[in-house]
Amino acid sequence: MALASKLCGLSSQLFRNKAFLYSTARCYSDKPMPWSILWKPGVYSEKNHDKIAEKYNLHPKEYKPAPQEECVGDYPDMPMIGPAAKDPYYPYDIPTYRKNYKETVHHHFEIMGEDRFSYGYKYRIDLRLASAIFIAFMLTLFGITYLLEPYPSFMPVMEKQYPQKGKVHYTFESANP
Repeated sequence: MALASKLCGLSSQLFRNKAFLYSTARCYSDKPMPWSILWKPGVYSEKNHDKIAEKYNLHPKEYKPAPQEECVGDYPDMPMIGPAAKDPYYPYDIPTYRKNYKETVHHHFEIMGEDRFSYGYKYRIDLRLASAIFIAFMLTLFGITYLLEPYPSFMPVMEKQYPQKGKVHYTFESANP
């Protein structure tokens, strides 16, 4: 009985959550159902061009199969645009990946995360220029270190002072007898 009440409480919490309801309705509203086996790349044929484009949610004029050496089957040739290059203010269905449900992605989508190399992102400084600046800076530091090696730096310290034998410097006994 307690298990049933816990399960009913859990289901009522899920249905009160508007984000859960919205994502469920958005994901399962269209046909076919979003099972990955439905989007496995098949064999490309010119006569099924329109059906294949519809399978990947593309217009027939936009659909072009990927080269066979890159991808097997009828998967479309998508541009390499990483999530960092997309609009950050657009209300994506999956904001972590800046992706919408049923959006066709590049077949190397797993290497294009924001924590990896950002394809299509325009950097403020060109990567070659940034690499050249880094190498020049490091060579400058190594050069300064090499040139100043004959002139070591140290902290000046006086020699250790030890108390003389037979002379009492301090005592823990009271001065008044």
